[in-house]
Amino acid sequence: MKTIIFIVTLILILAMTNLLPAGKACAGEITWTDETEHVSAADTTISYHSPKPEGKWSVETSLTAPVARIYMAKAGYRITGNSELGFGIGFQNWRNKDVDPAGQSNAWSIILSYRHYLWRNLSVEVELWPAYNHFESFVDGQTYKGFELWVEYRAGYRFDLSSSLSLNVMPGLGHPIWAQQDWPRLVEKSRESPFDIIVFVPQVLIGWRF
Repeated sequence: MKTIIFIVTLILILAMTNLLPAGKACAGEITWTDETEHVSAADTTISYHSPKPEGKWSVETSLTAPVARIYMAKAGYRITGNSELGFGIGFQNWRNKDVDPAGQSNAWSIILSYRHYLWRNLSVEVELWPAYNHFESFVDGQTYKGFELWVEYRAGYRFDLSSSLSLNVMPGLGHPIWAQQDWPRLVEKSRESPFDIIVFVPQVLIGWRF
């Protein structure tokens, strides 16, 4: 009797196996392709697509610049896989009391930048700040109105907090290139030591990519 049951069971297993079309997955079986994961069960297919590619546009602002009373917002666009152009606006309201040039800055700025990615999220950047400044000097009490140009050189790494949100740590060095007005003590300071007009900028940016 046991032998008959065994033979019947074996025949049923072989019959069920032959009923399955070749190459079709059983219920609950997961099949993989190069781009999409398919889960098939009871004639229902659910597809899980790969993550969307990184967007070409971005917006960012500085978390550290407001400490020095400098405020900015910038939009970026990826022109190639490794190159990004930036355009934005800024307002410089920094105030020096014991450091030359002593005074109060009131400058609206346009921000122009070029960022190049060297490896993954590691990048270098050069950023220009052309501005029109109402500089109030604490040396002679006068207000100097005119155009000026500031430049910063940076290097850093972007940490992706999500698929869109990122934190970009990019410390750098900045210095004035040109100023329409000669502020008291600024020209003298640059002549005494050109390195004295170079400023370390601990830049940390938060951004959104889309």
